[in-house]
Amino acid sequence: MLQGMSEERRRSPRIRCVLPVRLYPQGETKVIQTLTKDVSIGGLKCLSPLSKPVSTPLSVELDLGRDKTVMQVRARTVWFQQVPNGEQFYLGIMFDELSDRNRQLLSRYLDSPRPPSSR
Repeated sequence: MLQGMSEERRRSPRIRCVLPVRLYPQGETKVIQTLTKDVSIGGLKCLSPLSKPVSTPLSVELDLGRDKTVMQVRARTVWFQQVPNGEQFYLGIMFDELSDRNRQLLSRYLDSPRPPSSR
């Protein structure tokens, strides 16, 4: 069951892609290293071995894969859902603050051509 968002509220289109991402939940010492399922200018969806309550503050490091570019941004969970027939969770994460530099980096990545398998 989807916890958090009851309807589609996405403001920007998402791009299906698999990128390394590290999540640092506020007040915790454990880092969640995982992969994205999709990314947009407003946030991302990723896998997680743990569920995180809606509105959990996070620091996010997103590896954009180009020239070892890593984007760091403050964010929070907006929904979570257990993976069907699995023990992991999907997390919906919204970026809270996107600096001009990060917006440019992410826009450049999202607008660039990708192999068909990552679309």
